[in-house]
Amino acid sequence: LVYMYLVLFIVYNLQFLSGVLGVKGWKVTYEKPHICALKGSSVTIPCSYQYPRGHRVNETFWINKRETNKDPEDLKQDQHYHDRVTYLGDKSEDCTFRIENVEERDSATYWFRLVTHGEKWIGEPGVTLSVTALQVEKISPSGEILEGSSVTLTCNNKANPPVYRYTWFKNGAENSQSGSQKNYYTITNIRSEDSGKYRCVARNTHGTGTSELYSVDVQYSPKNTLVSISPSGDILEGSLVTLTCNSKANPAVDTYSWFKNGAEISQRGSMQDYDITNITSEDSGEYYCVATNTRGTGTSGVYTVNVLCNRKCINGDGFLEFSKVKKEGNILTVTFTFIHLADAFLQSDIHLCENTMCTLH
Repeated sequence: LVYMYLVLFIVYNLQFLSGVLGVKGWKVTYEKPHICALKGSSVTIPCSYQYPRGHRVNETFWINKRETNKDPEDLKQDQHYHDRVTYLGDKSEDCTFRIENVEERDSATYWFRLVTHGEKWIGEPGVTLSVTALQVEKISPSGEILEGSSVTLTCNNKANPPVYRYTWFKNGAENSQSGSQKNYYTITNIRSEDSGKYRCVARNTHGTGTSELYSVDVQYSPKNTLVSISPSGDILEGSLVTLTCNSKANPAVDTYSWFKNGAEISQRGSMQDYDITNITSEDSGEYYCVATNTRGTGTSGVYTVNVLCNRKCINGDGFLEFSKVKKEGNILTVTFTFIHLADAFLQSDIHLCENTMCTLH
């Protein structure tokens, strides 16, 4: 009988000196032994403890690393945690603490540590924290996003307790579909203007978490296609004129085709700019371009080019001699020859005439 009492006495003292809370008189209560938090949120871990009378508490803190024959380090002394950890409890019963802006690498088991004037204890089993990052994914359609289709984005997470509110942002601005309990966002009849960077923000009772940015790239055939001209103003014979085919497309336009009066100008088929050097009245006409990418084509409106006479001032006597009339479409071209009579006494042995061709519209 004496031997049995001796064994019980030794066992009791081994438990008491083991440093593990849970022995009678020493107790730690973890209200939430398993917590799943959203990346970027702040997590409060509620905790309470008690200890036998006669002990004076010198120090309380939290740890997440345990090594043999080495005192564990206070989280507030860890460079990774020191400015994000706040102890909300006291040295009597409350051991609650909070971690701000949690990261995925904060996922670990955390224990409460109690140091009295003569003993050191660690509360088992601790609290397991799992940090999950929000992730925006496109669940439909698969592959590239084409203008006119419907697109659904999802905000994936493993939060516990569950997320009760999702907010969606595009290019930093909150979207009208925000504030829903649904973790998806649908864009029907998507347009090029819907391209941008999207993210979601999820909220549960522990706080909020923000996803990484997700780029939505809407592809479409060329549109808003039009012809511009340089230089602007009147087009005079002999000048250099450049027509440019402007178009908005995604992916970019890879081929430009030019047409004059309905006929393709084959030698300029793949160029955005169409240059006309030393322009003449024969270059007058109706021009348009067709822009092509992998999603289709876009055709510009007609741009009418009217070439005007590059008038010359001629001093002296002379007269206009009618030459010919030519009509192309709505353009009537009348050609005259200006006969300039030179002073006979300057060239006494010959009679000089200067002929100048000019086209008037």
